[in-house]
Amino acid sequence: MYTIKNRHVLKKRDAKQLREDLANIYRIHIPDKSTIEVGEVEGKKVVIIDNSIDFISHSNTYLFLLHNIAKYDPQTKYVTVDMGAIKFITNGADIMVPGIVDADPNIKENDPVWIKDERHGRAIAVGISLMDGNRLKSEQKGKGIKTVHWVGDRLWKALSKSL
Repeated sequence: MYTIKNRHVLKKRDAKQLREDLANIYRIHIPDKSTIEVGEVEGKKVVIIDNSIDFISHSNTYLFLLHNIAKYDPQTKYVTVDMGAIKFITNGADIMVPGIVDADPNIKENDPVWIKDERHGRAIAVGISLMDGNRLKSEQKGKGIKTVHWVGDRLWKALSKSL
């Protein structure tokens, strides 16, 4: 079980700005009538939409929470990794470019991204891109993504216990 600390509803103008930010980043729509709150779970700042923890606030941007990414069905800001990279990612490793098999070409350096496996297309992590999408696919060595939240981390485990 988890506790949401410092939970509060955003002011209307702040909620409007957050909806616009999410639309610009991921091309998703959050209805105007949605109640948007912020709080903290396991040391991570979270965004709560209609009583569902859906996003992590990190370094002035927003990352999907893995438990609820499927409800938004994002088509942008994705990075696909080979199956050999998964065991490292689920242990919290940053993502190295040799393990990347595909990436959204519209990704820019420092963009929030979500990482999926190549076989099932399931989200396994979210992070911040360290290079643009074309370089993620073409580079031969180096770190491509700073991992922020992954399957098996403290936040994922805390939220899994309550589901």
